[in-house]
Amino acid sequence: MKFKLVILFIAVLQLAGCQKNQKSETINPKNDTKKISRNGYSITYDSSFRLDESGSNGTEFYLFSQKVKSGDDFVENINLMIQDLETLKYDLNQFVALSENQIKTNGKLIESVRKKSGEKEYHLLIFEGKFNGLDLKFMQYDFVKNDKAYVLTFSAKKNEFADYQKQMERVMNTFELQ
Repeated sequence: MKFKLVILFIAVLQLAGCQKNQKSETINPKNDTKKISRNGYSITYDSSFRLDESGSNGTEFYLFSQKVKSGDDFVENINLMIQDLETLKYDLNQFVALSENQIKTNGKLIESVRKKSGEKEYHLLIFEGKFNGLDLKFMQYDFVKNDKAYVLTFSAKKNEFADYQKQMERVMNTFELQ
């Protein structure tokens, strides 16, 4: 199972596609947003994002921002992976410890802090690493509920991270476990 968690982490860093599942997607014409609600979670995002549900590496979805320049070699995105923790019986603390160790092996951990908003509790990780020849920066929200880890990650070029952070945080903060 620990091997599966390593694969999960590598898949997030490789920015692969995502898994197609039964879903409910709605558009709110008032503020031009869409909502995905399925597999025990929901998230609302700006309709200008491109949703990718290709299924690669077990990722639930990718939300790609719009490309700013035609020659841009990286498109900022948010992705979600769900990992089954039933056999490990990991709680959020144990899952975060494993994630931090994996990050430190492959990159630089910048911030690690527990967050709570109402009933929602998650762990925020911000880290950097060089992947596929690019210097990238990540903001990751880790949730654990019902023996599953939900790993929601924003990925950007290190030097462009701050330009997208607030917009991506707004989307990530709509993430709810059902």
